[in-house]
Amino acid sequence: MPILIKDAYLVPGAGRPHLPRADILVEGDRIAAIGRDLPAGDAEVIDASDRIVLPGFVNAHTHSNESFEQGFYDALPLEVWLLHKYPPFAVKPLPERVHYLRTMLLAIESVRSGVTTVQDDLINRLGETEIFDGAAAAYRDIGLRAAITTSMSDRDMIEPLPWVDEMLAPSLRDELATIKAKPWPDHIALFERHFAKWDGTSDGRIRVILGPLGPQWCSDELMQATTEISLARRIPVHTHTLESKVHAVQGEMLYGKPIVEHLADIGVLTPNFTLNHAIWLTDRELDLVAEHGCSVTHNPVSNLKLGAGIARIPAMIARGINIALGTDGTCTSDRADMLRSLATAAIVHRVGEMDYATWPTAEDAVRMATEGGARSALLHNETGTVTVGMKADLILYDRSDYGFIPLKDAVAQLTYAVNPEAVRTVLVDGRVVMRERILTGIDEPAIKAEMKEEAERYLRDHVPAMEAAVKRFEPYWRQMQLRAGVETVPASTAPVRLPCGCHPGFAHTRTPFTAEWTG
Repeated sequence: MPILIKDAYLVPGAGRPHLPRADILVEGDRIAAIGRDLPAGDAEVIDASDRIVLPGFVNAHTHSNESFEQGFYDALPLEVWLLHKYPPFAVKPLPERVHYLRTMLLAIESVRSGVTTVQDDLINRLGETEIFDGAAAAYRDIGLRAAITTSMSDRDMIEPLPWVDEMLAPSLRDELATIKAKPWPDHIALFERHFAKWDGTSDGRIRVILGPLGPQWCSDELMQATTEISLARRIPVHTHTLESKVHAVQGEMLYGKPIVEHLADIGVLTPNFTLNHAIWLTDRELDLVAEHGCSVTHNPVSNLKLGAGIARIPAMIARGINIALGTDGTCTSDRADMLRSLATAAIVHRVGEMDYATWPTAEDAVRMATEGGARSALLHNETGTVTVGMKADLILYDRSDYGFIPLKDAVAQLTYAVNPEAVRTVLVDGRVVMRERILTGIDEPAIKAEMKEEAERYLRDHVPAMEAAVKRFEPYWRQMQLRAGVETVPASTAPVRLPCGCHPGFAHTRTPFTAEWTG
Protein backbone atom coordinates (compact mmCIF):
# COMPACT_ATOMS: atom_id res chain seq x y z
CA MET A 1 0.00 0.00 0.00
CA PRO A 2 1.31 3.52 -0.75
CA ILE A 3 2.10 5.79 2.21
CA LEU A 4 1.41 9.52 2.28
CA ILE A 5 3.38 11.43 4.93
CA LYS A 6 1.32 14.58 5.25
CA ASP A 7 2.19 18.13 6.36
CA ALA A 8 5.75 17.42 7.46
CA TYR A 9 8.55 19.89 8.07
CA LEU A 10 10.98 18.41 5.51
CA VAL A 11 14.77 18.58 5.57
CA PRO A 12 15.65 16.87 2.27
CA GLY A 13 19.33 16.65 3.15
CA ALA A 14 22.37 18.56 4.38
CA GLY A 15 22.71 21.94 2.73
CA ARG A 16 19.33 21.69 0.98
CA PRO A 17 16.47 24.17 1.42
CA HIS A 18 13.93 23.14 4.04
CA LEU A 19 10.24 22.79 3.19
CA PRO A 20 8.20 23.98 6.20
CA ARG A 21 5.13 22.08 5.00
CA ALA A 22 5.37 19.16 2.59
CA ASP A 23 3.71 15.88 1.72
CA ILE A 24 5.83 12.86 0.79
CA LEU A 25 4.25 10.07 -1.24
CA VAL A 26 5.91 6.67 -0.93
CA GLU A 27 5.09 4.01 -3.50
CA GLY A 28 6.75 0.65 -3.06
CA ASP A 29 10.28 1.22 -1.81
CA ARG A 30 10.75 4.71 -3.29
CA ILE A 31 9.74 8.32 -2.92
CA ALA A 32 7.23 8.96 -5.70
CA ALA A 33 6.37 12.62 -5.11
CA ILE A 34 7.02 15.58 -2.82
CA GLY A 35 4.74 18.60 -2.74
CA ARG A 36 1.85 20.40 -1.07
CA ASP A 37 -1.60 18.88 -0.70
CA LEU A 38 -0.85 15.67 -2.59
CA PRO A 39 -3.94 13.48 -3.09
CA ALA A 40 -4.09 10.52 -0.72
CA GLY A 41 -5.92 8.12 -3.00
CA ASP A 42 -5.68 4.66 -1.47
CA ALA A 43 -2.52 5.48 0.51
CA GLU A 44 -2.09 5.04 4.23
CA VAL A 45 -1.86 8.57 5.62
CA ILE A 46 0.67 9.42 8.34
CA ASP A 47 -0.10 12.75 10.00
CA ALA A 48 3.28 14.53 10.17
CA SER A 49 2.02 17.97 11.14
CA ASP A 50 4.08 17.69 14.33
CA ARG A 51 6.99 15.86 12.72
CA ILE A 52 10.32 16.79 11.14
CA VAL A 53 11.37 14.42 8.33
CA LEU A 54 15.00 13.77 7.40
CA PRO A 55 16.81 11.07 5.46
CA GLY A 56 17.76 8.06 7.57
CA PHE A 57 21.29 7.92 8.94
CA VAL A 58 23.89 5.54 7.55
CA ASN A 59 26.03 4.16 10.37
CA ALA A 60 29.11 3.72 8.22
CA HIS A 61 31.21 1.73 10.69
CA THR A 62 30.27 -0.50 13.60
CA HIS A 63 30.84 -4.00 15.02
CA SER A 64 27.70 -5.75 16.19
CA ASN A 65 29.73 -8.67 17.57
CA GLU A 66 30.71 -6.41 20.50
CA SER A 67 27.18 -5.73 21.69
CA PHE A 68 27.26 -7.86 24.84
CA GLU A 69 30.19 -5.80 26.16
CA GLN A 70 28.83 -2.27 26.33
CA GLY A 71 30.80 -0.32 28.91
CA PHE A 72 33.08 -3.25 29.76
CA TYR A 73 36.43 -1.59 29.05
CA ASP A 74 37.64 1.74 30.37
CA ALA A 75 40.87 3.74 29.99
CA LEU A 76 42.48 1.36 27.50
CA PRO A 77 44.17 2.42 24.25
CA LEU A 78 43.26 0.62 21.04
CA GLU A 79 45.87 -2.14 21.01
CA VAL A 80 45.42 -2.96 24.71
CA TRP A 81 41.66 -2.88 24.27
CA LEU A 82 42.00 -5.33 21.36
CA LEU A 83 43.95 -7.65 23.63
CA HIS A 84 41.11 -7.58 26.16
CA LYS A 85 38.33 -7.96 23.60
CA TYR A 86 40.04 -10.62 21.46
CA PRO A 87 42.56 -12.28 23.82
CA PRO A 88 44.83 -14.99 22.40
CA PHE A 89 43.55 -18.52 22.93
CA ALA A 90 40.40 -17.34 24.74
CA VAL A 91 37.94 -16.40 21.98
CA LYS A 92 35.51 -19.32 21.74
CA PRO A 93 32.73 -20.14 19.28
CA LEU A 94 29.19 -19.06 20.08
CA PRO A 95 25.84 -20.43 18.86
CA GLU A 96 24.24 -18.68 15.90
CA ARG A 97 21.35 -17.55 18.09
CA VAL A 98 23.75 -15.65 20.36
CA HIS A 99 25.24 -13.89 17.36
CA TYR A 100 21.69 -13.05 16.25
CA LEU A 101 20.86 -11.53 19.63
CA ARG A 102 24.07 -9.51 19.81
CA THR A 103 23.38 -7.99 16.41
CA MET A 104 19.73 -7.46 17.29
CA LEU A 105 20.76 -5.37 20.30
CA LEU A 106 22.74 -3.07 18.01
CA ALA A 107 19.96 -3.09 15.40
CA ILE A 108 17.32 -1.99 17.92
CA GLU A 109 19.50 0.85 19.21
CA SER A 110 20.24 1.82 15.62
CA VAL A 111 16.62 2.16 14.60
CA ARG A 112 15.85 4.10 17.75
CA SER A 113 18.58 6.65 16.95
CA GLY A 114 17.46 7.25 13.37
CA VAL A 115 19.61 4.75 11.48
CA THR A 116 18.22 3.08 8.36
CA THR A 117 21.48 1.60 6.98
CA VAL A 118 24.24 -0.17 8.93
CA GLN A 119 27.68 -1.08 7.65
CA ASP A 120 28.60 -3.85 10.08
CA ASP A 121 32.29 -4.73 10.14
CA LEU A 122 31.66 -8.10 11.68
CA ILE A 123 34.92 -9.22 13.30
CA ASN A 124 35.18 -12.99 12.86
CA ARG A 125 38.52 -14.18 14.24
CA LEU A 126 37.45 -17.83 14.13
CA GLY A 127 36.08 -17.79 10.59
CA GLU A 128 32.66 -19.02 11.70
CA THR A 129 29.66 -19.10 9.40
CA GLU A 130 27.31 -18.81 12.39
CA ILE A 131 28.36 -15.23 13.20
CA PHE A 132 27.48 -13.98 9.72
CA ASP A 133 24.25 -15.95 9.44
CA GLY A 134 23.07 -14.76 12.85
CA ALA A 135 23.85 -11.12 12.10
CA ALA A 136 22.24 -11.15 8.66
CA ALA A 137 19.09 -12.77 10.05
CA ALA A 138 18.80 -10.08 12.72
CA TYR A 139 18.97 -7.27 10.17
CA ARG A 140 16.48 -9.13 7.99
CA ASP A 141 13.98 -9.51 10.82
CA ILE A 142 14.08 -5.94 12.09
CA GLY A 143 13.95 -4.54 8.55
CA LEU A 144 17.18 -2.53 8.40
CA ARG A 145 19.35 -2.07 5.35
CA ALA A 146 22.74 -3.65 6.12
CA ALA A 147 26.09 -4.08 4.42
CA ILE A 148 27.97 -6.78 6.33
CA THR A 149 31.67 -7.42 5.88
CA THR A 150 33.40 -10.73 5.57
CA SER A 151 36.26 -10.03 7.98
CA MET A 152 39.67 -11.16 6.67
CA SER A 153 43.24 -11.24 7.96
CA ASP A 154 45.95 -13.58 6.67
CA ARG A 155 49.05 -12.45 8.57
CA ASP A 156 50.04 -14.66 11.49
CA MET A 157 49.40 -12.92 14.79
CA ILE A 158 53.02 -12.23 15.62
CA GLU A 159 54.07 -10.83 12.24
CA PRO A 160 52.91 -7.20 12.60
CA LEU A 161 53.61 -6.87 16.35
CA PRO A 162 56.31 -4.20 16.88
CA TRP A 163 59.50 -4.96 18.82
CA VAL A 164 58.28 -8.41 19.72
CA ASP A 165 61.78 -9.95 19.77
CA GLU A 166 63.08 -7.23 22.07
CA MET A 167 60.22 -6.89 24.48
CA LEU A 168 58.34 -10.18 24.74
CA ALA A 169 59.60 -13.13 26.78
CA PRO A 170 60.73 -15.91 24.41
CA SER A 171 58.26 -18.40 25.86
CA LEU A 172 55.33 -16.06 25.26
CA ARG A 173 56.63 -15.18 21.82
CA ASP A 174 56.80 -18.85 20.89
CA GLU A 175 53.28 -19.33 22.20
CA LEU A 176 51.89 -16.46 20.14
CA ALA A 177 53.76 -17.79 17.10
CA THR A 178 51.50 -20.84 17.16
CA ILE A 179 48.50 -18.67 16.22
CA LYS A 180 48.43 -19.06 12.45
CA ALA A 181 46.17 -17.19 10.08
CA LYS A 182 44.28 -18.91 7.31
CA PRO A 183 45.73 -18.30 3.84
CA TRP A 184 44.08 -15.55 1.82
CA PRO A 185 42.23 -17.90 -0.60
CA ASP A 186 40.35 -19.36 2.40
CA HIS A 187 39.10 -15.89 3.31
CA ILE A 188 37.91 -15.28 -0.23
CA ALA A 189 36.13 -18.65 -0.17
CA LEU A 190 34.31 -17.65 3.03
CA PHE A 191 33.29 -14.38 1.42
CA GLU A 192 31.93 -16.27 -1.59
CA ARG A 193 29.90 -18.50 0.72
CA HIS A 194 28.34 -15.49 2.46
CA PHE A 195 27.82 -13.68 -0.84
CA ALA A 196 26.00 -16.63 -2.41
CA LYS A 197 23.73 -17.10 0.61
CA TRP A 198 22.90 -13.54 1.62
CA ASP A 199 23.79 -10.86 -0.91
CA GLY A 200 20.68 -9.22 -2.34
CA THR A 201 18.28 -10.96 0.03
CA SER A 202 15.45 -9.17 1.84
CA ASP A 203 14.53 -7.31 -1.35
CA GLY A 204 18.11 -6.16 -1.72
CA ARG A 205 18.47 -4.73 1.78
CA ILE A 206 21.16 -7.24 2.83
CA ARG A 207 24.51 -6.84 1.08
CA VAL A 208 27.77 -8.72 1.58
CA ILE A 209 30.89 -6.56 1.31
CA LEU A 210 34.64 -6.99 1.77
CA GLY A 211 36.40 -6.37 5.08
CA PRO A 212 40.17 -6.93 5.10
CA LEU A 213 40.80 -6.16 8.75
CA GLY A 214 43.63 -3.72 8.13
CA PRO A 215 46.74 -3.55 5.93
CA GLN A 216 48.93 -4.41 8.90
CA TRP A 217 47.02 -7.68 9.33
CA CYS A 218 46.62 -8.53 5.63
CA SER A 219 49.04 -9.54 2.90
CA ASP A 220 49.28 -7.52 -0.28
CA GLU A 221 47.80 -10.50 -2.12
CA LEU A 222 44.68 -10.41 0.04
CA MET A 223 44.31 -6.65 -0.32
CA GLN A 224 44.64 -6.93 -4.10
CA ALA A 225 42.21 -9.85 -4.31
CA THR A 226 39.53 -7.88 -2.46
CA THR A 227 40.10 -4.93 -4.79
CA GLU A 228 39.58 -7.11 -7.86
CA ILE A 229 36.31 -8.48 -6.49
CA SER A 230 35.18 -5.01 -5.44
CA LEU A 231 35.68 -3.54 -8.89
CA ALA A 232 34.16 -6.52 -10.70
CA ARG A 233 30.99 -6.56 -8.56
CA ARG A 234 30.83 -2.90 -7.54
CA ILE A 235 30.86 -3.57 -3.83
CA PRO A 236 32.73 -1.67 -1.11
CA VAL A 237 35.98 -2.57 0.64
CA HIS A 238 36.25 -1.35 4.23
CA THR A 239 39.51 -1.65 6.16
CA HIS A 240 40.93 -0.24 9.42
CA THR A 241 43.69 2.15 8.40
CA LEU A 242 45.91 4.26 10.67
CA GLU A 243 43.49 4.25 13.57
CA SER A 244 46.34 4.60 16.06
CA LYS A 245 49.97 5.66 16.22
CA VAL A 246 50.89 1.99 16.58
CA HIS A 247 49.41 1.47 13.09
CA ALA A 248 51.71 4.19 11.77
CA VAL A 249 54.68 2.48 13.43
CA GLN A 250 53.64 -0.85 11.92
CA GLY A 251 53.45 0.71 8.48
CA GLU A 252 57.03 1.92 8.70
CA MET A 253 58.21 -1.48 9.96
CA LEU A 254 56.34 -3.53 7.35
CA TYR A 255 56.69 -1.30 4.29
CA GLY A 256 59.35 1.30 5.03
CA LYS A 257 56.85 4.02 4.19
CA PRO A 258 53.43 5.32 5.30
CA ILE A 259 50.66 2.78 4.89
CA VAL A 260 48.50 4.73 2.44
CA GLU A 261 51.50 5.29 0.16
CA HIS A 262 52.00 1.53 0.12
CA LEU A 263 48.32 0.93 -0.63
CA ALA A 264 48.63 3.30 -3.57
CA ASP A 265 51.72 1.42 -4.79
CA ILE A 266 49.87 -1.93 -4.85
CA GLY A 267 46.81 -0.50 -6.57
CA VAL A 268 44.09 -0.90 -3.96
CA LEU A 269 43.01 2.74 -3.61
CA THR A 270 39.80 3.08 -5.61
CA PRO A 271 36.47 4.92 -5.24
CA ASN A 272 35.13 1.67 -3.73
CA PHE A 273 37.73 1.75 -0.93
CA THR A 274 36.95 3.13 2.54
CA LEU A 275 39.55 3.76 5.23
CA ASN A 276 38.05 3.26 8.67
CA HIS A 277 39.21 5.87 11.21
CA ALA A 278 42.13 7.30 9.16
CA ILE A 279 43.67 9.37 11.97
CA TRP A 280 47.45 9.12 11.56
CA LEU A 281 47.73 10.23 7.93
CA THR A 282 50.36 12.52 6.47
CA ASP A 283 49.50 15.33 4.07
CA ARG A 284 50.71 13.16 1.19
CA GLU A 285 48.46 10.31 2.32
CA LEU A 286 45.47 12.66 2.50
CA ASP A 287 46.27 13.80 -1.03
CA LEU A 288 46.35 10.17 -2.23
CA VAL A 289 43.00 9.43 -0.61
CA ALA A 290 41.52 12.46 -2.37
CA GLU A 291 43.16 11.70 -5.74
CA HIS A 292 41.78 8.16 -5.80
CA GLY A 293 38.27 9.12 -4.66
CA CYS A 294 38.37 6.95 -1.53
CA SER A 295 36.10 7.45 1.49
CA VAL A 296 36.89 7.72 5.18
CA THR A 297 34.73 6.67 8.13
CA HIS A 298 34.89 9.05 11.06
CA ASN A 299 34.23 7.50 14.48
CA PRO A 300 34.89 10.32 16.94
CA VAL A 301 33.40 8.85 20.13
CA SER A 302 35.39 5.63 19.86
CA ASN A 303 38.57 7.45 18.86
CA LEU A 304 38.32 9.67 21.92
CA LYS A 305 37.54 6.85 24.31
CA LEU A 306 40.50 4.78 23.08
CA GLY A 307 42.83 7.79 23.02
CA ALA A 308 43.58 7.01 19.38
CA GLY A 309 43.44 10.66 18.37
CA ILE A 310 41.36 13.06 16.34
CA ALA A 311 41.06 12.53 12.61
CA ARG A 312 42.00 15.47 10.39
CA ILE A 313 38.45 16.10 9.25
CA PRO A 314 38.87 19.81 8.33
CA ALA A 315 41.84 18.88 6.12
CA MET A 316 39.76 16.12 4.53
CA ILE A 317 36.83 18.46 3.89
CA ALA A 318 39.22 20.96 2.28
CA ARG A 319 40.46 18.23 -0.07
CA GLY A 320 36.95 17.08 -1.00
CA ILE A 321 37.35 13.64 0.58
CA ASN A 322 34.07 11.84 1.21
CA ILE A 323 33.57 11.41 4.95
CA ALA A 324 31.07 8.95 6.43
CA LEU A 325 30.03 8.96 10.09
CA GLY A 326 30.10 5.86 12.28
CA THR A 327 29.67 4.85 15.88
CA ASP A 328 32.32 2.10 15.79
CA GLY A 329 31.65 -0.95 17.94
CA THR A 330 29.42 -1.11 20.96
CA CYS A 331 32.25 -1.69 23.43
CA THR A 332 34.36 1.25 22.27
CA SER A 333 31.68 3.88 21.75
CA ASP A 334 29.39 1.76 23.95
CA ARG A 335 26.13 2.64 22.20
CA ALA A 336 24.93 2.44 18.62
CA ASP A 337 23.71 6.02 19.06
CA MET A 338 24.29 8.03 15.89
CA LEU A 339 23.00 11.24 17.47
CA ARG A 340 25.85 11.16 19.98
CA SER A 341 28.33 10.58 17.15
CA LEU A 342 26.70 13.41 15.21
CA ALA A 343 27.23 15.98 17.95
CA THR A 344 30.77 14.81 18.67
CA ALA A 345 31.75 14.97 15.00
CA ALA A 346 30.58 18.55 14.80
CA ILE A 347 32.36 19.85 17.90
CA VAL A 348 35.55 17.87 18.53
CA HIS A 349 37.52 19.43 15.67
CA ARG A 350 37.26 22.87 17.19
CA VAL A 351 39.84 22.03 19.85
CA GLY A 352 43.20 23.64 19.10
CA GLU A 353 42.03 25.56 16.03
CA MET A 354 41.56 29.29 16.48
CA ASP A 355 40.35 29.92 12.92
CA TYR A 356 36.70 29.07 13.41
CA ALA A 357 36.03 29.43 9.69
CA THR A 358 37.56 25.94 9.34
CA TRP A 359 35.38 24.33 12.00
CA PRO A 360 33.00 21.60 10.80
CA THR A 361 29.35 22.54 11.27
CA ALA A 362 26.15 20.70 12.05
CA GLU A 363 25.43 20.62 8.31
CA ASP A 364 28.80 18.94 7.73
CA ALA A 365 28.05 16.33 10.39
CA VAL A 366 24.59 15.56 8.98
CA ARG A 367 26.12 15.23 5.50
CA MET A 368 28.61 12.68 6.90
CA ALA A 369 25.75 10.76 8.53
CA THR A 370 23.61 10.64 5.39
CA GLU A 371 25.10 11.30 1.96
CA GLY A 372 28.65 10.57 3.10
CA GLY A 373 27.66 7.21 4.51
CA ALA A 374 25.63 6.39 1.43
CA ARG A 375 28.64 7.16 -0.79
CA SER A 376 30.88 4.93 1.35
CA ALA A 377 28.32 2.13 0.94
CA LEU A 378 28.08 2.78 -2.84
CA LEU A 379 24.40 3.55 -2.26
CA HIS A 380 24.58 7.26 -3.05
CA ASN A 381 22.13 6.85 -5.93
CA GLU A 382 19.70 5.04 -3.62
CA THR A 383 19.66 6.71 -0.21
CA GLY A 384 20.99 9.70 1.75
CA THR A 385 18.50 12.38 0.65
CA VAL A 386 14.74 12.80 0.64
CA THR A 387 14.25 13.39 -3.07
CA VAL A 388 11.97 11.88 -5.69
CA GLY A 389 13.21 8.56 -6.98
CA MET A 390 15.35 7.74 -3.95
CA LYS A 391 14.68 4.89 -1.56
CA ALA A 392 12.11 5.73 1.10
CA ASP A 393 14.53 5.60 4.05
CA LEU A 394 12.94 8.24 6.26
CA ILE A 395 13.00 9.37 9.86
CA LEU A 396 10.12 11.25 11.50
CA TYR A 397 11.28 13.27 14.51
CA ASP A 398 8.99 14.74 17.15
CA ARG A 399 8.76 18.46 16.45
CA SER A 400 7.50 18.94 20.00
CA ASP A 401 10.65 17.41 21.49
CA TYR A 402 12.19 19.86 23.94
CA GLY A 403 15.29 20.15 21.76
CA PHE A 404 13.23 21.56 18.88
CA ILE A 405 11.48 24.23 20.98
CA PRO A 406 11.41 26.76 19.38
CA LEU A 407 12.26 25.46 15.91
CA LYS A 408 14.88 27.78 14.39
CA ASP A 409 17.47 25.53 12.70
CA ALA A 410 16.34 21.92 12.46
CA VAL A 411 19.77 20.59 11.45
CA ALA A 412 21.66 22.34 14.24
CA GLN A 413 19.03 21.41 16.83
CA LEU A 414 19.03 17.79 15.67
CA THR A 415 22.81 17.73 16.00
CA TYR A 416 23.19 19.41 19.37
CA ALA A 417 19.87 19.44 21.21
CA VAL A 418 17.95 16.17 20.87
CA ASN A 419 18.47 12.56 21.85
CA PRO A 420 17.08 9.31 20.40
CA GLU A 421 13.75 9.82 22.19
CA ALA A 422 12.93 12.37 19.46
CA VAL A 423 12.91 9.59 16.83
CA ARG A 424 9.27 8.57 16.52
CA THR A 425 8.76 6.68 13.25
CA VAL A 426 11.25 5.05 10.87
CA LEU A 427 10.75 3.85 7.30
CA VAL A 428 13.25 1.63 5.50
CA ASP A 429 12.66 0.73 1.87
CA GLY A 430 9.16 2.18 2.15
CA ARG A 431 8.25 -0.08 5.09
CA VAL A 432 7.46 1.24 8.56
CA VAL A 433 9.94 -0.54 10.82
CA MET A 434 9.16 1.61 13.89
CA ARG A 435 5.83 3.34 14.39
CA GLU A 436 5.66 5.82 17.25
CA ARG A 437 8.53 4.04 19.05
CA ILE A 438 7.05 0.54 18.55
CA LEU A 439 9.19 -1.83 16.45
CA THR A 440 6.91 -3.50 13.92
CA GLY A 441 9.01 -6.47 12.76
CA ILE A 442 9.91 -8.14 16.05
CA ASP A 443 8.44 -8.96 19.45
CA GLU A 444 10.74 -6.61 21.34
CA PRO A 445 9.83 -7.64 24.92
CA ALA A 446 10.41 -11.34 24.14
CA ILE A 447 13.65 -10.61 22.27
CA LYS A 448 14.89 -8.41 25.10
CA ALA A 449 14.22 -11.09 27.71
CA GLU A 450 16.11 -13.69 25.67
CA MET A 451 18.91 -11.20 25.00
CA LYS A 452 19.33 -10.48 28.67
CA GLU A 453 19.52 -14.18 29.52
CA GLU A 454 22.15 -14.91 26.86
CA ALA A 455 24.19 -11.82 27.72
CA GLU A 456 24.31 -12.85 31.37
CA ARG A 457 25.42 -16.33 30.29
CA TYR A 458 28.17 -14.79 28.13
CA LEU A 459 29.32 -12.69 31.09
CA ARG A 460 29.39 -15.75 33.32
CA ASP A 461 30.80 -18.39 30.96
CA HIS A 462 33.17 -16.49 28.66
CA VAL A 463 34.39 -13.24 30.17
CA PRO A 464 36.36 -14.70 33.14
CA ALA A 465 38.49 -16.86 30.82
CA MET A 466 39.07 -13.86 28.55
CA GLU A 467 40.21 -11.73 31.46
CA ALA A 468 42.53 -14.46 32.71
CA ALA A 469 44.13 -14.85 29.29
CA VAL A 470 44.98 -11.16 29.12
CA LYS A 471 47.11 -11.06 32.26
CA ARG A 472 50.11 -12.91 30.82
CA PHE A 473 50.36 -10.75 27.73
CA GLU A 474 49.34 -7.28 28.88
CA PRO A 475 52.82 -6.19 30.12
CA TYR A 476 54.17 -6.49 26.58
CA TRP A 477 51.17 -4.71 25.08
CA ARG A 478 51.62 -1.89 27.56
CA GLN A 479 55.31 -1.49 26.73
CA MET A 480 54.49 -1.56 23.02
CA GLN A 481 51.99 1.25 23.56
CA LEU A 482 54.43 3.35 25.57
CA ARG A 483 57.26 2.90 23.11
CA ALA A 484 55.02 3.78 20.18
CA GLY A 485 54.20 7.00 22.02
CA VAL A 486 57.78 8.25 21.70
CA GLU A 487 58.50 6.93 18.22
CA THR A 488 58.73 9.42 15.39
CA VAL A 489 56.56 8.57 12.40
CA PRO A 490 55.89 10.66 9.28
CA ALA A 491 52.52 11.78 10.64
CA SER A 492 54.00 13.08 13.91
CA THR A 493 53.76 16.69 12.72
CA ALA A 494 50.07 17.48 12.45
CA PRO A 495 47.05 18.82 14.33
CA VAL A 496 46.10 17.46 17.72
CA ARG A 497 46.00 13.68 17.70
CA LEU A 498 46.97 12.84 21.26
CA PRO A 499 46.55 14.75 24.54
CA CYS A 500 50.29 15.40 24.71
CA GLY A 501 50.35 19.15 24.93
CA CYS A 502 51.84 19.62 21.47
CA HIS A 503 50.55 22.67 19.63
CA PRO A 504 48.95 22.18 16.21
CA GLY A 505 51.50 22.73 13.48
CA PHE A 506 54.51 21.88 15.64
CA ALA A 507 56.38 18.60 15.77
CA HIS A 508 54.96 15.92 18.03
CA THR A 509 57.96 15.88 20.37
CA ARG A 510 56.76 14.79 23.76
CA THR A 511 54.14 12.51 25.24
CA PRO A 512 53.12 11.67 28.79
CA PHE A 513 54.76 8.27 28.20
CA THR A 514 58.30 9.62 27.87
CA ALA A 515 59.16 9.35 31.54
CA GLU A 516 58.05 5.73 31.85
CA TRP A 517 59.43 4.44 28.55
CA THR A 518 63.20 4.42 29.04
CA GLY A 519 64.01 2.07 26.07
